[in-house]
Amino acid sequence: MEARKIPLPTRFKVKISALEADLAFCDALITFAGQIPETVYQRAEIQVYKSLETELNRRLKIAQKEAHERSQKLTA
Repeated sequence: MEARKIPLPTRFKVKISALEADLAFCDALITFAGQIPETVYQRAEIQVYKSLETELNRRLKIAQKEAHERSQKLTA
């Protein structure tokens, strides 16, 4: 029996897309700030962005897992 293709609810798509956008922005900030960190402030800024990136990655994985579980329930 072939699984039904039921789209995910919009809230999952929006949450995942928003987290991906936040990650891309955070990565751009790290790249920009990390080219030549000349001051203590710049090094601290990079550490903060990397911590934020780690947390956003964690939340993205959770959202993707929830979306996957939801899609499995819908197709069962």
